[in-house]
Formats: sequence, structure tokens, C-alpha cells
Amino acid sequence: MKHTLLFFFYVFLISCGTPKKKENNIIGDPKPVNPETSKPEIPEGAITADFNGDKSPFYGFVQKVDLQRGITTVGFERKQYPVIEIPKSYGATLDTLKMKGMDRDVLLATVKLKDTNFNKYFLYKLQNNQWKSVVNGFAIHKANRPDTLQPIVVDPKDSTKVIRYYSVFDMDKNSETGYKWKLLQETIPIEN
Repeated sequence: MKHTLLFFFYVFLISCGTPKKKENNIIGDPKPVNPETSKPEIPEGAITADFNGDKSPFYGFVQKVDLQRGITTVGFERKQYPVIEIPKSYGATLDTLKMKGMDRDVLLATVKLKDTNFNKYFLYKLQNNQWKSVVNGFAIHKANRPDTLQPIVVDPKDSTKVIRYYSVFDMDKNSETGYKWKLLQETIPIEN
């Protein structure tokens, strides 16, 4: 009788099964938030600078490259500033310049062109919440080793001007191809 009772008790327990765990409904993240790890992810290749001149730096990044239309779009943190669309371009790398006489950093975009033997350079300044060209775009042929020089600098004699390098096609009878790319420089006024 004792064994029979134990047997029925055992069968009863097995047939009932183990109780299912209740699902916990938690509103919000149950893990504590660490302010150090909750910083927004900065996109790869982004650069951070004081573009507005108010000591509140923010980042810019290559947001999109439209290879079909040949347009590179530069976007900015928190989308509070308009994007820059660079025509006839197939990608870019971004950098900043500090220029004497300006209370803010300027954005330097080194742009890839359809002809991969050249890089084209564009310089932008944020003014009244709009991106304005500081100088018109200029190109340097890779034979002129643009990686070894700074393509644009403030003129040390006049901070309202910049010195920039650019490449020109030059006929050369001594060259195997009959021409070469010559590196020139010019001093031009800063726009805006």
C-alpha cells in the first residue's frame, strides 16, 4: 500500500510536469546605462571639429556615394546642418583646416574623380547655418605627389588669402609621352 501510494504520487507529479516560468514584462532596459558607453557611434572616416565657431564640435562624414549620378553627399551629426552634395565625385575623405582670421574650422573634402589619376579638393565654411565654398575646387594629378604636400594653406603674408597647388597639362618633348603634369601654386582671396 505504501509503495502504491508512492507510485501514484510519482505518476501524478510526472503528469503535471514542471510549472512553466512566467514571462517577465519589463518596461525599458533592465540593465543599468553607463554614460560612457551610451555615446553615439561615430561613422567610420568621420571628422570632428568646431565648424560653427561656438566651441561645440560636431562630426561630419561621407553619408552617401551615388556612383550612378556621380554625387558624394557629406552629412553631419544630429542632422542639424544641411548636407553638402559634391557633383562629379565618386567618394571623398574629409579633413579640417584651421585658418588664421577665422573663428571656426573649415572642412576640406578630398574628392575622388572619374579619372582616378586626379584628386579634387573643396574647402567649405559653415556660415549662417549654410555651407559656403571658401575657394573654388581645384585638382592635383597624382604624378605631382599630392600625398606629400598640403594642397591648401593660409598665406603667411595675408590671412585673407590662401595658397593652393594645382596641376596643369604641360607639353614636354623630352617626356616619353610628349607631356607631363606640372604642379603650380597660386595665391587667391578667401571667398565669403
